[in-house]
Amino acid sequence: MLRKVKVKNGMLQGLVGKDPRVTVFRGVPYAKPPVGELRWRAPEPAEDWEGVRKCYEYADMAMMQVHPGMDDDFYTRELHPTAAEYRMSEDCLYLNIYSPAETTEDALPVFVYIHGGGLQDGYSYEVEFDPERVARRGVIVVMVAYRLGLFGFLAHPEITAQTPEGAVISNFGMQDQSLALHWVYENIAAFGGNPEQIVICGQSAGARSVQAQICSTYNGTMIKGAIIQSGVSMMFGDEDKAMAEMPSLSEAEQYGEDVLRKIGIDSIEEARKIDADELMRRIREISKGVRYVFGLCVDGKFVTESAPSAYYKNHVADIPLIISVCQGETQSSFLRGKMDYADYLRRAEKYGDQKEEFFRIEEVTNDAQAYALTGGDAFNTFLSGSRGFCELRSAAGQKVYYCIFDQDIPGDDAGSFHGADLWFMFDSLGNSWRPFEGKHYDLARQVTSYWTNFVKHLDPNGVDYNGNPLPVWEPYCTEKKSVLRFVDVPVPERLADCPMLDFRLAFGKKVFG
Repeated sequence: MLRKVKVKNGMLQGLVGKDPRVTVFRGVPYAKPPVGELRWRAPEPAEDWEGVRKCYEYADMAMMQVHPGMDDDFYTRELHPTAAEYRMSEDCLYLNIYSPAETTEDALPVFVYIHGGGLQDGYSYEVEFDPERVARRGVIVVMVAYRLGLFGFLAHPEITAQTPEGAVISNFGMQDQSLALHWVYENIAAFGGNPEQIVICGQSAGARSVQAQICSTYNGTMIKGAIIQSGVSMMFGDEDKAMAEMPSLSEAEQYGEDVLRKIGIDSIEEARKIDADELMRRIREISKGVRYVFGLCVDGKFVTESAPSAYYKNHVADIPLIISVCQGETQSSFLRGKMDYADYLRRAEKYGDQKEEFFRIEEVTNDAQAYALTGGDAFNTFLSGSRGFCELRSAAGQKVYYCIFDQDIPGDDAGSFHGADLWFMFDSLGNSWRPFEGKHYDLARQVTSYWTNFVKHLDPNGVDYNGNPLPVWEPYCTEKKSVLRFVDVPVPERLADCPMLDFRLAFGKKVFG
């Protein structure tokens, strides 16, 4: 096996994985540590090193407001049971690489994963991630870490003034991810990978990151396929302004300036001198009432327009896609979205001379009927976004596969919650506290096989890890509206027409297109 490899920066030594047929390289640097004067600047390529760098330990997690694993909440138990023992620091721009290759000539397909966490939290070695189980299927897995929150997405007039002409301003976390992709493209052959066969994947904010990467010209043609799980940034033009529009650079600058003032900082020069932990302490202090978060803005270079605008205008890489959503997350009170009768009437006004058509499609006369619309494909945040995205991409001739995780999740009444699919796509059920049984392990084998088939062939169909034929997963299209529903087994279905979704898409095309 390839336990020692030579990349452009020097020699790397990996470890024998839990499965001895996989070599694990932890903490592989792809950029200089973004500290000191490099804080709030574009990432710079990693420096060369002498000798053999032993990649045995995970690198530090990116800075976050709250250290994962410290709270007594649902996701601490679910995803972060051991996180308290890991360190956080700004020195976080590293990859974890899992290779089953025996020689550099193997030219295996490459699966690059971007973790979620709202762009504020998360790390690349959470307990639900088991990249070795995926790599064992014959792909190289690369787990990407990137800057988060204040350190990853602060915009400020002084940062803009200090940025070289023509360079990307802000969106540092997205720039980190892109530099990581470039590093993979340039170096993965040393691990036995094929740089011309890279598929990227992400869940939640990782999914939004994937969308940003496939809409950015900075990645050229490196990305050959993408998997977007539980996080399609899709709008229809009838949302409230604050929800529908990504902030402009000037708006993000004003927000960043205001937040720094609230924590007693008058300049970026001063902010760069303050310890990262102290900055996080101050942000936590002012976030006790309203949490202050930092995210994407339209910087004019890396992000030239909002994701929905790119979708309607067809400014998206023409590559095969998998789109997935968890049924349970679509019905949670936090993620489902709210609508009462008054909201329904206010929304109708946004359609102008099409208002009467809106009323004809759905007869709504009370709060209960209005709220019911948020349970299905018409207005549910996740379902309407995911299916609407599939409609747009398939209509543009792009091959897109749509699936819904609706499996039984044992242990409590959380259902197929936000992130439940990760246990199945990483085939990592054995890492969970939940009492998963045989049917769950069978399903996980199939889900992981669909994902790795897609990485290998840009088509999820074929056989599972044991050589059994998988149920046929047809691409989504306007005529068939195919979806694969993961219950106890994968079940191919066709969705019923949804005139309200069609109406909203047509309206969105007028607003964004």
